[in-house]
Amino acid sequence: MTETWSVVMLISAGLFAAGVVPIAWERAPAWRAADDARFRVEFAHTLKQMDRLQPALLLVCLISSVAFAVSANGTARTLAGLAASCLVAVLIGSGARLVPIQRRLLDARSGLTAPEVERLRTRWLGGHLIRTVAVLVAFALLVVAAVV
Repeated sequence: MTETWSVVMLISAGLFAAGVVPIAWERAPAWRAADDARFRVEFAHTLKQMDRLQPALLLVCLISSVAFAVSANGTARTLAGLAASCLVAVLIGSGARLVPIQRRLLDARSGLTAPEVERLRTRWLGGHLIRTVAVLVAFALLVVAAVV
């Protein structure tokens, strides 16, 4: 059963990381350079695409990581458990910090001023960078856990 969980874990983790990293790598610099109106339009478009799949991939990755950790022994169990902890932090951080910011930025009726948009953009981008690092650490831990 460990082999099955490792396959599900690695595929879902790879797909999740593949969705998170390009935003930090490609979209974030473009969003920093964009004016407020263009940023909000592009941000909304990207989130509309990503928010359909990313939460589901994160949950599948988290569940399969925990299942792998429970079925594995020794170092593999420890590494998968650490990775699952990173994924829980991503889940909680996203829901508690980033999603409320996203909602405010996406609400056209919010009447945000330019300084407020800039402050929220900066907070979201910083939070996403932290999320990206945590996801990459989790992915690396899961890969090592699968091969030890």
